Amino acid sequence: MSATVGLLKQVALPLLLVTAGILGLALLPHLPRASPASFTLFGRYLSPAGWGVTTTTVTSPGPDLTVMPGETVTVSLTSSDGINHNWGVDYNGNGVSDPGEPLSSSFGSTGTSYTFTATTTPGTYTYWCFIHKGPMFGKFIVSPPGPDYSVSPNPSSLTIPQGASANSTVSITSLNNFAGSVTLSSSLSSPPGLQTSSFSVNPVMVPPSGTAKSNFTISVPAGASPASYSITLTAKNSTTFSHSTTVSVTVVIPDFKIALSSSSLAVAPGSSGSVMVTLTSLSGFSGTVSLTSTLSSPGPQITFSPTSVVLSSSGSASSTLGVSAASSGAYSTAVPLGNYNVNITATSGSLVHSATLALTVGSASGAGALPTSIIIGVGVASAAAVVAGIVYFLRRRPRAKT
Repeated sequence: MSATVGLLKQVALPLLLVTAGILGLALLPHLPRASPASFTLFGRYLSPAGWGVTTTTVTSPGPDLTVMPGETVTVSLTSSDGINHNWGVDYNGNGVSDPGEPLSSSFGSTGTSYTFTATTTPGTYTYWCFIHKGPMFGKFIVSPPGPDYSVSPNPSSLTIPQGASANSTVSITSLNNFAGSVTLSSSLSSPPGLQTSSFSVNPVMVPPSGTAKSNFTISVPAGASPASYSITLTAKNSTTFSHSTTVSVTVVIPDFKIALSSSSLAVAPGSSGSVMVTLTSLSGFSGTVSLTSTLSSPGPQITFSPTSVVLSSSGSASSTLGVSAASSGAYSTAVPLGNYNVNITATSGSLVHSATLALTVGSASGAGALPTSIIIGVGVASAAAVVAGIVYFLRRRPRAKT
């Protein structure tokens, strides 16, 4: 009878373990999960015997290994005494490796990596070298995740012009029914130069399964160097929890750009024309921009309407550049025909940008119109040639006999 009972125990225990595993897998989607667990172990049977996370920290029992129910576990295993070992977990406590229980292949000094899925049943189990057992064991702890919280900023990346500021919100979210007070702090990682305000709420009270938020301001001094900065936010619970995150800040110089509606313009003598000059804010620039012009050589009259524009942050404004090729002065001096370059300069403080307009007075072909005297001379010469041709023809014409 006792032999029969013993046989039933040997069959029933593995069957119970497999059944529990199947039921655990069915419930697995409802359990909190974490990132895969990873451990490194060095095993020795020779003195000093046991397991260690390095070759110099081998002890018996070995280090505790704690995972979550149903978590994927990877163990990097190496023999540090030149003897082949294996590694496995004894879930049912019978001292042997049964079907369904984790067990690695045999490994030596070259080592091996073994991956398995932890049981979904919480508890404290024993891991062994089942080849040698004795001192080569330790605790394998399967524990549900405890109450915790996460910290995240929004936005986590900011671009701020010199002399400006921007806001961000830090959120503290309860995990696994955490509830309690969390104190916030900030520090500039690198390089120095930025300033952060106090948090709008500090400490924050995180409700169970909820989120608490607090706002803060990042200020960039006018003289801060254009660069990438990092601000570390730390959220610390009054007990043992402390989590950190970072906010990336890019400091830029406010600026503006200039653009013309057309890069060239042709104006007939005595008439006028225009192009549009558009100024656009860059990197949060705001202020007054003045417009001036210079000509490659004297001639046409250049005007702006208006002569200066006011840009708002992220905005744009325009001015009309007018060109007049009408005669000017007390003696009605004609504007010389030909090609000109109009250099347009936009200035605001130390910021200066320019654009060039290719201007033609006369022919729109861009080759430059000929002076009027030449045109008249060519006309007269052409007419004289026609008359000479007619006279020559008449002289060559045969005379009628009388």
